[in-house]
Amino acid sequence: MANRSRRVVPVGLALVLALTVAGCNANSSGDSTETKDKNTSAMESVPQGGTLHYLSRRATETFETANAQMVPTSRLRWVHRGLTSWQTFPDKDTVLVPDLATDTGTTDDGGRTWTFALQEGLKFSDGSPITAQDVKYGIERSFAPMFQGGLGYHKTLLEGGTDYDGPYDGKELDSIEVVDDHKIVFHLSRPFGNWPWIVSMPAFAPVPKAADTEPETYGENPVASGPYMVTSFSKGTQAVLERNPNWSADTDQARLAGPDKIVLDMGLNNDTIVQRLIDDKGDDQSAISNALISPSQFQRIESDPSISERMANGPSGYFRYLAMNVKRPGLSDVRVRQAINYAINKAEIQSVYGGPKFGGQITSSIMTEGIPGATDYNLYDGGDTGDVEKAKELLADAGVSNLKLSLTYPTDVSAIEEKEAQSIKNSLAQVGIDVELKGLDGSTWYELISSADGDYDLTTSGWGADFPSGMSTIQPLFASSEIGDGGGNASQYSNPDVDAAIDAAISEPDLDKAAEMWAAIDQQIMEDAPIVPILVQRTQALAGSKILNYFMPAYPPFANELVVGVDR
Repeated sequence: MANRSRRVVPVGLALVLALTVAGCNANSSGDSTETKDKNTSAMESVPQGGTLHYLSRRATETFETANAQMVPTSRLRWVHRGLTSWQTFPDKDTVLVPDLATDTGTTDDGGRTWTFALQEGLKFSDGSPITAQDVKYGIERSFAPMFQGGLGYHKTLLEGGTDYDGPYDGKELDSIEVVDDHKIVFHLSRPFGNWPWIVSMPAFAPVPKAADTEPETYGENPVASGPYMVTSFSKGTQAVLERNPNWSADTDQARLAGPDKIVLDMGLNNDTIVQRLIDDKGDDQSAISNALISPSQFQRIESDPSISERMANGPSGYFRYLAMNVKRPGLSDVRVRQAINYAINKAEIQSVYGGPKFGGQITSSIMTEGIPGATDYNLYDGGDTGDVEKAKELLADAGVSNLKLSLTYPTDVSAIEEKEAQSIKNSLAQVGIDVELKGLDGSTWYELISSADGDYDLTTSGWGADFPSGMSTIQPLFASSEIGDGGGNASQYSNPDVDAAIDAAISEPDLDKAAEMWAAIDQQIMEDAPIVPILVQRTQALAGSKILNYFMPAYPPFANELVVGVDR
């Protein structure tokens, strides 16, 4: 199954808290021990009280879950809970924990059927009980045509999902079986070991059918299952959240719910947000955001310790790579693709993106830090700046000279894309490969590289996993099924042995064993060299001086929104 829900935007300007992570053991409802450590463990408690301010670039913020592309630990989860959720840490891997459910799911048939039991006594903000039927209805809504988009793994995994159009015509999806108020069973079209991660995604939030009278605007005033409920909503301007009196910390392993109130301001100018956080005045001292930090702002932040100590800098992030269209005559020989791997000056591209501290880590493998099974190896070790002589040797061995290739890249994201492309052109010129640069607007670029017969040789791209599994990167980028039709296999790479290995790893319900399988597939793919891994981009996020428990985990590459507290 492909995750075709989003194209990852390059993060050279440092993506700051567009989505974010959660995770921690819930504290008691009373006051908790205060901590002023901005990089503490997510398991730490935070003080209760105060107002958290969220400064958003987006004017379209709502709390709709049916078409949300946000990771399960984003601000969406202030209001909504899922069957499972994530705990994150500054110094160890993200783990899956029960949320509404009592455990992370069970299967007795190798991963094709999954059963979840809901905790007893859970209530919505209106006082009504949260039932398995509410979970089923919430999932079914996501199939409705009005909610196209979002993280849609479940739409192809659930039996009958590809032919289902939601509940608004009175039809139900039979593969979601409600046994009783506290038991739900999912019948999948194939064994799928990562289903417990899938049910942590936004579409699995419970929605009471009786409250869904105006589906198009439900997200502006949803019935809350999380620690906060929407008390005021002005579209495109501001939302105010206050405590849900029916939420119990004792039932919640994924949220600290420190602030008494959250004010979300929408549609703000990106640079203005960053400047406000740098200035750190008034309510902005208690603010976090989804703004992007520019290189010039990094210089200001780094020069002032009172600002730099408020910036979380992630150890890992999006995977940046050069895809080589293996169907093209000039790239069909693996030795040519290996030569290109040796030729690229990755250190120069790292510098383009902000250097080791802000830009990212040079890489030679596919899976990124924080993904189980991610392993450091280098099949084509040309050093950080490339090995020109080794590249020339491979090209000569392949009988290739005066090779001409095109490099296509999007032009409407940032100027960094063009600088990256120019760096690649210069590297390949050193080994005798002439590269023509072709900049396209983002939509045209995406249509081209996701087509089965796209007219391009090389393209730069980036990818972020939707959940911590090799499946979420390797399958959408390298499975034969993802060639064309909007798929993410920009290399047009097809290897039956790799496809079989991917299918086996997807089906494996033992996730530790699956991690070993994904690690092997990672190297198996790179033996064919369909891409040049370049960078694991770092992400940064700036917070106000009164924000507590603010850090970047290895995965996902976003700062914490659900576990922050406000120092009063």
